[in-house]
Amino acid sequence: MARPLLNKNLARPPGIERKIDIALTQDWATLSRRARETNPQSGDFLPSECLVHLLRDAIRRGEDRIARVLMPQLLKRAEANLERTVPDSRMRDAESVRHEILSDLAMMFTQDGTEGHEDELDFYECKFLRALRFLRIDHVRKALSERKELTDLPESGDGQDEPALDDEMLARLSRMASIGPSQEDALYLPEVIKALDKLPPDQKRAVVLRRIIGHTEEQTAKICKVDKRTIRYRLAAADKQLKTMKEDL
Repeated sequence: MARPLLNKNLARPPGIERKIDIALTQDWATLSRRARETNPQSGDFLPSECLVHLLRDAIRRGEDRIARVLMPQLLKRAEANLERTVPDSRMRDAESVRHEILSDLAMMFTQDGTEGHEDELDFYECKFLRALRFLRIDHVRKALSERKELTDLPESGDGQDEPALDDEMLARLSRMASIGPSQEDALYLPEVIKALDKLPPDQKRAVVLRRIIGHTEEQTAKICKVDKRTIRYRLAAADKQLKTMKEDL
């Protein structure tokens, strides 16, 4: 049975609640197959809200094998949404902003249940796209504020299907400017996520793209605009630092 939400002002849609209850009874192989289903019309498809609950539950119970299946699929969905809503054509450094958002989203799962973060992911279990929209608006505002290029962005709405950057914001900005984690990653996924913010930005991006989202080495190199050798070097350096951090946990 789905764990109750701590935020009493929120409620999962009944259909989501039923899907969660069913998924919680299924084994690893079934969940693995269903998590990779991308067709919303398929009976096997798991809505993102369900993935959030299942991932929170797996991490809390120490079910790392399940977490390793669910996390990449959830982040791939978020990444696809961000590529549409924070596009390279409309914002300088959009790629960097997108990956900061993905990193923060992943970090929420490690912090889940700790003091100050007890119900932070509850909203994502109810309306994933709307919650993601608020997160990316915050990051876009922060990025623009840090560059001091725009100080009066319009207020964000709360429509679930509205774009992260509305037409007015996009116009002004325009004027201004696959697979699960690699098996070579020997660390537990929650520990990797928790340690990400301690890595240099280039290593952090390589880890998120290659180890967590699951892009190939070639895809990761293309996104980072470097060669594959550089990606291997960054991952090796990150692995060394992450393993040192794990020893201190």
